[in-house]
Amino acid sequence: MSARLSVIGASKSLKNDEWYTPMSTVELMFKLLDIKQPATIMMPFDTEKSNFVKHAHTLDCNLWYGITNWMDGNYEYDYLITNPPFSIKDQVIEQCLKSGKPSALVLPIEALGGKRRHELYKQYGYPTVYMPTKRISYISENGEQTKSNHFHSIILIFNDPKGSRLLWE
Repeated sequence: MSARLSVIGASKSLKNDEWYTPMSTVELMFKLLDIKQPATIMMPFDTEKSNFVKHAHTLDCNLWYGITNWMDGNYEYDYLITNPPFSIKDQVIEQCLKSGKPSALVLPIEALGGKRRHELYKQYGYPTVYMPTKRISYISENGEQTKSNHFHSIILIFNDPKGSRLLWE
């Protein structure tokens, strides 16, 4: 079965939030999510330029990406994987937890803390946390890779079928 895709609109985000994830991080996230094929993969904040979409095209899966109303809509999917706009990370975390679907997000390390997030983790379950050794060098809209970020990113897996784990690179 070849990959099929559905594109609904283009995600809108703040200019400062438009950063692309390097392919090495994307491949790691897909490996951590352990997608069983065939499946339907949701990448709501991604476009065709996204490395998430490019990598997903190599799989035997249906793809949803560029979804402008993902948090308000009722979409059928098996997995979610994305680099969400950091400005709405709390809403995205909550939606991922409530969905019950295995979801992989790359987020700043501070996404682990916070009263509201801890309430959500207690209610829905703690995520698997993957801690990279180095900071992720994101890619700008014009294709330039950052030399070093001022923050450390982690990969969070929500609703992990393997249970909550702490993984070190």
